[in-house]
Amino acid sequence: MKNDKLSILFKKYLKGECTPEELDVIDRWYQSFENHADDERLLNRHEANNLEEKILGKIKSNIAAQGNQHFLSPQNQPSRFGGLYKIAATFLLLSVIGAGVIFLTFNRSGTVHDQVLTTSDSRFEKLTNTTGVTMIRYLSDGSLISLHPGGSIEFPKEFSPGERNVMLSGEAFFDVAKDKNRPFIINTGEVTIRVLGTSFNVRAYQGSKEITVAVKTGKVSVYDSRKKAADKEIILTPNQEVVFNTLHAKFSKKLVVDPQIILEKPTLFEMEYDGTPVGKIFDVLEENYGIDIVYDKSLLAECSLTTSFAEEGFYERIEIICEAIGAEYKITDGTIVVSSPGCQ
Repeated sequence: MKNDKLSILFKKYLKGECTPEELDVIDRWYQSFENHADDERLLNRHEANNLEEKILGKIKSNIAAQGNQHFLSPQNQPSRFGGLYKIAATFLLLSVIGAGVIFLTFNRSGTVHDQVLTTSDSRFEKLTNTTGVTMIRYLSDGSLISLHPGGSIEFPKEFSPGERNVMLSGEAFFDVAKDKNRPFIINTGEVTIRVLGTSFNVRAYQGSKEITVAVKTGKVSVYDSRKKAADKEIILTPNQEVVFNTLHAKFSKKLVVDPQIILEKPTLFEMEYDGTPVGKIFDVLEENYGIDIVYDKSLLAECSLTTSFAEEGFYERIEIICEAIGAEYKITDGTIVVSSPGCQ
């Protein structure tokens, strides 16, 4: 089925307006989702965020109902989820992990899956994911960690009053609970990441030539573990990432491949762009994506544009604007820099 029809169908579904036949179409689509990698953008960011909140709420409530069991594993999968729960889970995992369809349920036996290795003493615990799917774990402070296959993470069972420290080898997505009095610190060996409350992905496999940190929300500080934090500290904001070359101990800051809207209620689609000043459109893009766009305001003062935004990605939108006004852009240090001769 074409994406535009699926998009309409999902919106009807979320409103409870689907016929039994349409519900059957959605169910069949879900069962074959892994063959439809491009379907992840059928809902706008605001709808996807709402679904994320719903699924996270359900996960947390289920954890509480099962004796605070923090681990999610792929075994004991129920024969049938509720329709909204299935689709919400799909979009949550796509937007947070970007790794396709991953089935996650609670381990009702209260024990860890055989393929996930854990070691612990009275204070610390180490989790190693030897399965083929991403595993989710809640820490004592409420932070959520999505640990990718082959990854390993070590953490205290209870964090200290001063700070929250974990050790990571491999790749994981972190959704850190806000705590202004206790920074959350991730050590990978070569690189240290320091945050107060945000969400981001870390890829730091042992022996790899590169370590990557990509931010989804909030602000993250990244620095060479062998130096002081204040020495060449890299600050990342939404949709930025930094790659650390372990051979040359060098950081390279850039934008992520597919920037996502960060506003809970996007304003990008609410405006009518009819003869709108280009500067105002750039302002809206900055607000929605959290990405700085640098340009000469005096040169573009006379530039205006009539357009509409639908399912285009961030770079497509920048390209549309630049083409319309005869401008060019480049990405420098995680920032969009627009150059233009101006408009007559």
